[in-house]
Amino acid sequence: MASSSSPREEPSTLVMRTGRRNRGALSCAECRRLKLKCSRVFPCSNCVKKGCSAICPDGSLTTGKGNRFVLANTEALHDKIGQLAQRVRELEDALQEAHSRYSSERHRLLSDELLQIKRPLEREVDVSPVERTTKVDQADAVDAMGHLSISPKGRTTFFGTAANAWLLLQNEAGSDGEDTEEQRTVFEFSKPAELPWLSFAFPFAPPISKTTDSLRGAIYDLLPPQEVAQRFCKNYFRHAAWMYEPITEGDFYEHMYRPMYGAATSSEEPMTSHDLAVLCMVLALGSLLDLDKPIDVNEHSQLYQLGRAALSLDSVFEQQSIAAIQALLIMCHYMFLSHIEGPRWAIMGLVVKLAHSLGLHRDGGQWNLDDVEGQKRRCLLWEIYVYDSWQSLTFGRPPSFALCHIDTKMPFEKTRNEKGDVEMTFAAWKHRFASECQSHVQDQAFGARPISYKRIQELDKSVRDFYIPPSLQVPGFMGVTGGDALERPTVELTMQRYIAFAIKEITIFYMHRGFFARALEECPEDPMGSKYAASVLAAYTSACSFVGLIQSLYQQHPILTERMWFLFTHVFSCTIVLGSIAAKTRMALAPSALSHLETATNLFSQVEHNPRAQKVLPILRKLTARAYNAAHPNSPLVKQENDVFAGLSGKTRLISRRTPSSPSSPSHTSSPTSQPASPPPQPTVSELSPIFQQPPLITHSSWPPYNAPLQNFGTFSPNTSYSLSTQGVHPQPQQQGAYTYAAQQEEMMHFQPNPAYYASMSGDPTSNNTRINPYWQQTEHVAQSSELFTPHEDLNSSWQNLISQWK
Repeated sequence: MASSSSPREEPSTLVMRTGRRNRGALSCAECRRLKLKCSRVFPCSNCVKKGCSAICPDGSLTTGKGNRFVLANTEALHDKIGQLAQRVRELEDALQEAHSRYSSERHRLLSDELLQIKRPLEREVDVSPVERTTKVDQADAVDAMGHLSISPKGRTTFFGTAANAWLLLQNEAGSDGEDTEEQRTVFEFSKPAELPWLSFAFPFAPPISKTTDSLRGAIYDLLPPQEVAQRFCKNYFRHAAWMYEPITEGDFYEHMYRPMYGAATSSEEPMTSHDLAVLCMVLALGSLLDLDKPIDVNEHSQLYQLGRAALSLDSVFEQQSIAAIQALLIMCHYMFLSHIEGPRWAIMGLVVKLAHSLGLHRDGGQWNLDDVEGQKRRCLLWEIYVYDSWQSLTFGRPPSFALCHIDTKMPFEKTRNEKGDVEMTFAAWKHRFASECQSHVQDQAFGARPISYKRIQELDKSVRDFYIPPSLQVPGFMGVTGGDALERPTVELTMQRYIAFAIKEITIFYMHRGFFARALEECPEDPMGSKYAASVLAAYTSACSFVGLIQSLYQQHPILTERMWFLFTHVFSCTIVLGSIAAKTRMALAPSALSHLETATNLFSQVEHNPRAQKVLPILRKLTARAYNAAHPNSPLVKQENDVFAGLSGKTRLISRRTPSSPSSPSHTSSPTSQPASPPPQPTVSELSPIFQQPPLITHSSWPPYNAPLQNFGTFSPNTSYSLSTQGVHPQPQQQGAYTYAAQQEEMMHFQPNPAYYASMSGDPTSNNTRINPYWQQTEHVAQSSELFTPHEDLNSSWQNLISQWK
């Protein structure tokens, strides 16, 4: 008989027995529990077969199904299990932190089922913890499917739950931005008939009869003279590139401007069609943002159409290039500021796909590209990423990039100032904010899969805590003092500071907008008594901050701010929340909300000459009137009438657009330059709600070449504002003197713009004033060679009910 004290070798991984077996026992404890015959050679054969040789002969397993390896009386093994479970938790936390840097999706090893492995086995196991959580959090269900409108002809438009109220207002009116000044303008090319075909066919390249080089030359002849072009380029890099800069100023002047307007050499190759498109788009945006004169629709639209034609000379589908992507991104920026909404989204999708096809999402250092080329690719990729992310927030639609497929390095590094604070440029900050913070909000808070309200609060905290360097902080906001009283920031820096703060606030606002409406629905008298009180306060504070921010910016740069109309669209979204709180007289926040609502109304009143402001002002005045009526019950009741509030919520909503009984306008497919015999039927004033009336159709019989004196620019007669009323559309000429940007700067800012900045921009990037057409020089040769759960059903429903009460 083998003795229990006989020597035997045990693996180091086994747990030592904690006691000595009773000498009287002839079998191990586990065999006695199961009433099995023990071999009495320890570990016995039965324990070896069962895989529990470590507990033989003194240990035994607990009774029950599925707990084969849980010991009942071996403390050492339980301690070991505890140590391993703690180690698993540490590894899970490390994996989650590392994975979150590259993707907002959950790692496959962090699924709910695998996370339960480290839990200790219990006699009564909860087999469905996820289902129980789901049932608890279903109370936070929200309606956030968004708006889907379908016309009888099949035209379909979708705006998600995060879309701003301006887009929803247009969607309710049967327009998603297509009725812009640029699209109401019909041009007739005075040069080769192929150019309108090229512009019309963009982004495709139709067959044309003339050579590509001759058409490039035709486009060149329609470009402005050098002094005008130089001013437009400066306008672009001063008033537009501060937000998105797909091409640096030095690269632009060297590769696009100088070959066209500078002295050409015999060894220098002519510009490509895509380079020419970049030049045209920069000029178009520079014309649009020329603050010293009224907007000339004819002028900037002509340059925009030339850019489209240049992009069609060499198809972007077949001849993909960095310049093509740069031109397309600047085109999207132009469409953004020109209120061309529908096509802009589709073109941005093309930009993203072209970026993928050029491998911009993979870092160029892996291919040993030179530093200049690698930096250019990095800058362009992250500019595209930021534009796509911010555009997705505006439309309430999903972004096109997935961070798990991007390993391109950030082009700009962080630094430290003399005080030891982390500093970075606006470009470096926006790249990090969009990728490290906003991407999680879009994927989770605005995604199709519901998340808990607790997670919404965590995302809120992550946005609020995201670092803004001292150089980008706005004095007077976020507790930031005025700093150096002698500091005179440039226009670009001022705009960047305000936009950095604005994008954070508006992200928080849209995150909480639906929960805010739910709170007002549950507690109509005092929403702060709802369990969503945190969202009420968050939406209110973000709305107040955003309205005050844009009001402050408008006071400093009125004309430039007005042309950044997207800021006003978000102000309009904020007024819906402010008006709702102002009407709740029992809320302590009501007086402050009313004050900020009046500020927003006054802000729109200052730009009342803008037809878009005239759409919004009746709504804002109605909100203000109802708030006053609620505060003064004895005042005359505001007339109850149907308005557009029912469509401003982002709620799940299907809109069926009706077509007018009149026949549609004639088709233009027969000829790109033909004009219809008569204008398309227009609805009468009585058929339109006052806030949806559009200015009359503007047509231009010709597109003049740029050979006129400079004083002729900006004298375009249809530059009028429109006062919309129930009686009709009354043109009101704008005051030309009000467009002197320098004069308004002097009045509003009380100081002159930074002289150093103007000095740096005053130099002519070229030394020769002669324009050289490189294409005509090669025409003859060519002729010869011939991009808690919150299911969304209830939240937007609550927001819709909130809006409907203003009927």
